[in-house]
Amino acid sequence: MKNPPFHERRRQQFLYEELYDKTRLNQFALIEGGLANKKIADSTHENSSVHQFLYLEMFWIWMLDYTAGVSIDELAPRISTIVDAFEAWNDVDQFYQQDAALKFPEFGPYEYEGAPDFSILADYEDTLQLLSVAILLRDRRSIMRIIHILRSHRGRDGLFEQLIGGYIEDAMDLDACVLGKPFDTLLQAFYEENEKATFDLFKKYLKQWYPAMKDQPRWYDGHLRVRKEGYAPYYGYWAFEAAAAVYILDLDDSQIDHLVYPKDLVAYARKLQEEGLYTSRETDTVIKARRVEGGHPCPNTGFWETPAKLHSRTHFEQGDIMPTLSDSQYGSTIWQWSTEQ
Repeated sequence: MKNPPFHERRRQQFLYEELYDKTRLNQFALIEGGLANKKIADSTHENSSVHQFLYLEMFWIWMLDYTAGVSIDELAPRISTIVDAFEAWNDVDQFYQQDAALKFPEFGPYEYEGAPDFSILADYEDTLQLLSVAILLRDRRSIMRIIHILRSHRGRDGLFEQLIGGYIEDAMDLDACVLGKPFDTLLQAFYEENEKATFDLFKKYLKQWYPAMKDQPRWYDGHLRVRKEGYAPYYGYWAFEAAAAVYILDLDDSQIDHLVYPKDLVAYARKLQEEGLYTSRETDTVIKARRVEGGHPCPNTGFWETPAKLHSRTHFEQGDIMPTLSDSQYGSTIWQWSTEQ
């Protein structure tokens, strides 16, 4: 069956085929540059920043492909790799936090804190989008990994708690979000008992959402910032968290029609649910272990690296005992499967 033309496949009208092709190529060039920068990062702070950059560029390619009309079946299995990158950022950020605690002891000892800062709009929205996409793809293993990374954020934000409530045993009901407007509007929908009032809240949130993103430094108004080379920082404008809320609340979204509402993702989640299917279950066996502690056997032949040492990328054979860095001030040595094989 012949593919329909691009203008019929795309999910938002701002994206045209040449812009998609050139933006996608530019994204891969940015990732290549980020991987090069990772090799020369000379501080834990810089290493954390590079890892955050790589995770986001990967996620924005996923969003760009979604906006371009790539099938959800094709997109679904890719989200776990993005969660790998999200987890890698969090791992290296712990070493930055530990360095900061050593440098500024007056602020107290190091305590685990997930890398995203919910008081920063970009961090908060990026994280909600990733979590919400995983929910809509019924990727339970990715959901549980995100929740584990953000275990330090429990009890702080009402919308985050509502999104994860069905996946944990100690659900919390909070009445506010860290950043307030517009996220409090969506949070209210979880507590509203009147159906019409609930849909009014969703419509209000979708109307508020894009204007509220004006401080998102990367992609706000990206479709208006096409570079002379033909690419732009536009990957699609999507309130994935609103769609996840509709799915969680099991609402009929036939009356929701808004540019930033990804209705087909909700339909996809419901189809999987009706068929008893998942993109992944949290009990799935990991085909290739991606993390191993020093002192344990290497699970897979290939290149590995540890956040405990800059520029640590090393090749190990399956069964090799992974080294423990005795001079590390961070405690245990965790080796991660390198993205460069």
